Amino acid sequence: MIAGVRQVKTGTSPPMENRSPMTLGEQFAAAQDWWRDAGVDQDFMDEVQVMLADEEEAAPQPAPAATVTKPAEPEPPKLAAADLPDSLEAFHDWWTSETNPFAEGLNRAIAPRGVTGASVMVLAPMPEAGDSETLLSGPQGRFVANVLHAAGVEVDKAYFASALPGHMPLPDWDRHGGEGLGTALLRHIELVKPERLLLFGSKLPALFGHDAAAPPEAFNRLAQASVLTTFAPDRLLDHARQRARLWKRLLEWT
Repeated sequence: MIAGVRQVKTGTSPPMENRSPMTLGEQFAAAQDWWRDAGVDQDFMDEVQVMLADEEEAAPQPAPAATVTKPAEPEPPKLAAADLPDSLEAFHDWWTSETNPFAEGLNRAIAPRGVTGASVMVLAPMPEAGDSETLLSGPQGRFVANVLHAAGVEVDKAYFASALPGHMPLPDWDRHGGEGLGTALLRHIELVKPERLLLFGSKLPALFGHDAAAPPEAFNRLAQASVLTTFAPDRLLDHARQRARLWKRLLEWT
């Protein structure tokens, strides 16, 4: 040291920085690590963003072909009274012919049987499944005959008819009614001219204009005859309580 000269400290010297500065890539990776440790590892946006768009614009898609609406098929004309035969013999021929719009059952149409002016006209929903030549020739027919005997009616003085010409497993009564089945049945009754009508089948009164919401048993009168309405023969055969109720009502009716 040179004599006469003092060394004067003007302040504390800054510490030396030994860590090298971080690159931009390291800073970005560190920021991602921080967000990932915080539980945020996805970026969400309200609108979808196309990140990888095709270099070429997508070819315009052809417009969808117009839907061709098939015109509704016209409803079959409703059977009118003027279209029906005016004699019982001609009605029988029409009933079993192919021109009868209701002859669509799996079995052939079965003709009615009986005499004009019968004391009782029996109207069942349809022929029995086993009928081939004679209407109600099986167990249902035997049951109906017993009902007539209980009412004091001789079977050979009754008239037997069916609402449908052929046997059908599941008839669409509403559709048949809309097609005029009730009109055909009324013409049939007019031609037979019975004193009374024994109606088997809870679906049949509606064909004559009876309110479908009302009990079928409440249908008890037509302009042509007094009516007793009960269940179909097959149901009566399976339900003893309904048979007992029929016997009671039958006594009141006769």
